[in-house]
Amino acid sequence: MIFHARVAFVILCQFMYVADMKTPSNDIMKAAKQLLEKEQPTADTCKVSSDNAISRMRLTGQVEEALSCLIKRLNKDPLQSWHWAQLGAVYSIKGKKSKANTCFKQAAKLSGKVSSFSQWHILAPFVTGKPELDGDPLEAFGGVKSTAKRRFNKKLVFYSELASGGKISWQTYEQISDQPVQVSPKINWGDLVNSLGSVAITEWQGWAVGEFSVNSEKEDVAVQCLGVPAVYVDGNLIAGDLYRREYFWSSLSLQQGIHSVFVRLRAKATQVFQCRFKSTDEEILIHEPSKIPDLVEGRLISDHLPVAIPITNLKTSNWLTKVRFKFGDNPASLILDEESRETSIAPSQTALVPLFISQKKDVVADCKDFKLKVTIVFSGGSKEVAVPFRCRKRHESFLMSFIDHDGSIQEAAVIEPIGSCHDMECRVVLSLHGTGVAAQNQADSYKRMVDGDWVFGVEHAWVLAPTRHGAHNWEGPGSLTAMTALEKLHEYSHGSSWPWPDGNKALQDEVIFAGHSMGGHGAWHLATHYPQIAKAVISMAGWNKKEEYGDSNKFFEFDISSSHVDAALKAILEMCFNENDVDRLVSNLKGLPVFARIGAADRTVHPFFTRRMFRLLTEEGVNISYSELKDKEHWWWDTWNTNDGGVMNDPEVRQFLEEYTISELPDGLHCSADRSDCTGDIASVYTDQQDDYTLTVYNPAYGGYVKGVRIIQQIIPLRKSTLQMKRNQDGFHLVTSNILTLSIDLPSEETVTVDGSLISTSEVPTSICSESGSWKICDTFTVGRIMTMYGPARRVAEKPFLIVTGTQVKSARAKLLQLSTYLSNQFMMTSDTGSRVVEDTRLSLSELENQNLIIIGNTEENKWTETFLGRIPIKPLVNGVQLNRCNFTSADTGVFSLAPNGDDHLALVLMGTSLDGLEDIVQLATPTIPPMARSPFSNMIPDFIISGPKLRLHGPGGYRCAGFWGNQWNFRQELSSCVC
Repeated sequence: MIFHARVAFVILCQFMYVADMKTPSNDIMKAAKQLLEKEQPTADTCKVSSDNAISRMRLTGQVEEALSCLIKRLNKDPLQSWHWAQLGAVYSIKGKKSKANTCFKQAAKLSGKVSSFSQWHILAPFVTGKPELDGDPLEAFGGVKSTAKRRFNKKLVFYSELASGGKISWQTYEQISDQPVQVSPKINWGDLVNSLGSVAITEWQGWAVGEFSVNSEKEDVAVQCLGVPAVYVDGNLIAGDLYRREYFWSSLSLQQGIHSVFVRLRAKATQVFQCRFKSTDEEILIHEPSKIPDLVEGRLISDHLPVAIPITNLKTSNWLTKVRFKFGDNPASLILDEESRETSIAPSQTALVPLFISQKKDVVADCKDFKLKVTIVFSGGSKEVAVPFRCRKRHESFLMSFIDHDGSIQEAAVIEPIGSCHDMECRVVLSLHGTGVAAQNQADSYKRMVDGDWVFGVEHAWVLAPTRHGAHNWEGPGSLTAMTALEKLHEYSHGSSWPWPDGNKALQDEVIFAGHSMGGHGAWHLATHYPQIAKAVISMAGWNKKEEYGDSNKFFEFDISSSHVDAALKAILEMCFNENDVDRLVSNLKGLPVFARIGAADRTVHPFFTRRMFRLLTEEGVNISYSELKDKEHWWWDTWNTNDGGVMNDPEVRQFLEEYTISELPDGLHCSADRSDCTGDIASVYTDQQDDYTLTVYNPAYGGYVKGVRIIQQIIPLRKSTLQMKRNQDGFHLVTSNILTLSIDLPSEETVTVDGSLISTSEVPTSICSESGSWKICDTFTVGRIMTMYGPARRVAEKPFLIVTGTQVKSARAKLLQLSTYLSNQFMMTSDTGSRVVEDTRLSLSELENQNLIIIGNTEENKWTETFLGRIPIKPLVNGVQLNRCNFTSADTGVFSLAPNGDDHLALVLMGTSLDGLEDIVQLATPTIPPMARSPFSNMIPDFIISGPKLRLHGPGGYRCAGFWGNQWNFRQELSSCVC
């Protein structure tokens, strides 16, 4: 639709202004005025008057017609910058460079180096599914770039099952000034929801097409699109800003002329988006610092704490390789740990650069908030930024920052224990927040009013509330961030620089997992995956699996690709997230006290989910206390009395916590930070009950460790494995299912049998392998791929990683760098993940061996691709690739695969038989689930994918093959969607 009144008003005002001029406006250059006068006779042949008609003629090659009409329009209104830009484009097509330059200079005089037309053409809605990738119906008509050229043809129709009659067409929307565009397709959503029985049908996809003009001869242009995940400018793929944080800009070097913008829309009922274009005269942008640690009573809680400084490199060819920080005076005597930071920010990349701070020793500073002036010096100059620090009182919540498992900078809120603990070591209430809740707000939910004063915290236990940006759902990267925060709190509180040497210390192996809403799911998730360190579980309004909660992630319900995906492929894709379905893992909570509660009137997370866990845990014999409070909704501050603690800290919760925070700690397990090694008196933590304990695992990379036994390797990776454990007067008895290798760390004096085989445990830990039905001692270094190297693909980003861009083919170099930067920016946008982009020729041997890698480019384009392909069963062919006995030689074949990088690191290879095939594969990283975008490759992406030319049309239905590698990095038919 066109906002006719607004357009008419603008045109009328401009017409009145021009008509009132007695002399040519100063805004009209002499050369432009002369051009119009000279070309005036041309205007007489124009037979149309609308802007759309003129644009249609330009796009469809009707050059002379477009020229005559533009001259006619400009003679009437010479202040229209967009018409001057169009006229310049038409002259460029005709090869009239001098006249084109005159027109573009006039456009620049009126609106600057970059100008845009205020109309968007929208083609929507098409149906879409919930996964990050689905098919695009426009690909059947040549793709959006081809069909957009015909967008002015009102008779052109496309086909969508959402629309009455099954047909839709291009619509025109006006972007007024700098306001967002709101797209609301005229669809009877209520009828669809009622008839199909699902709100998920209200999610749709489509395309928006617009244009802007570069009026100088060549210009670096910064592009920002809010509310959408990705944007094409001509043929350049750049990251959008789905979360609307407004500091993600991507730069492109563009020639003079008109450029097209293609925005992939995906929304629920209504789409709101906004795109901006500007000339980039600056070298870098410094954004507001984040992840800033608090001072407590004027002191930092530890040395070498990071602050995140977001920096965007606006240059399109120059890398930012070093920044230097300088501090101004500050009342807290903060000092730089390092003045210079070796960094590597690729052209058009946004990265979080760490600023590490410590504090002068023996300084007693006043406790007050202040802003620290930091000067950032780089090759092109310097900029200042103010870093705001807060000072908190003891027993208030405070923020701590830390370097996370993947090398990123994250933060958590902390509250000290109320009172002392046994031996001054306190358990930790690891409390996980819900969607959109800040870490400090989650920590401060542990408050109550006593005699008119607020009391924060928990008796005899630390409150630790970690956070991480994005839709991790406390799975994958979110769960590892929570566990790293636990490790860091332990490290800081035991460190020599901790401000209170006689204070309570934090344990990292005595944890009460708690959370609300998404955090309630997180509490279930962490407790079922790390039962070895769990002391209790508190889940408030938690759901069980994302695919069943609300309409957020329906698994192949309305997807376009569901018409092309068979059951074998669906099974492979579902295996990627099985490990997150906590209701399948309830056996792991046996022996743990559980408290679950929800408001009976909660319609954000319906009580159905908590009731299901109540039933399943009761069936499993778990000690669960369940409470469903009448008239309570999703969140409340007052349960029975005003300010009594509410959801997370009312008397009922405090009574439950009291049992598991003040009891004397056993001389039991003490685990390493990554839970790979636990020592201590195993028997003291093993239940003396005579009944069985069953550990259920889908991916031993997460969990798979309890009561001194760890699953090292499965027979069939990523399928359900169970380990039944029983201890009686005869010793320990283990019964396994789908387990190939175990590590046993049980008391050496105890007898241990595994599936009837007697195992010697004279030395612990002992690794044992199943061979021909019996178990024998073995060396895990000889058994092949083990749990630390298991997939799926998202695990490449669970350690510090580099994105390695190919430079070997000059004609492909710029495209590979653009795709590498796109991928890095998506990691940053979705989860604040810092990933360095490095050219293949600059990758050092130490970097190669000590980090995970994402390799971009085929064997000719990237010097490392062939190395890693040599470690998996994918072999390059002249015009395709070979997988086991299958050859894939169709045009635009793409390859995506994990590969081993030494004994403890992973590489992810992204390549294609063409650059289009590679781009298809890179787009698997594009997040699209509104309003929460997940980190790249974190959902439904297995170990390997080979895509074909129909990937864009059919989504996952365009996979030629997908699956998981075996324990020897070998092809296994039962783990693949194709028969090879």
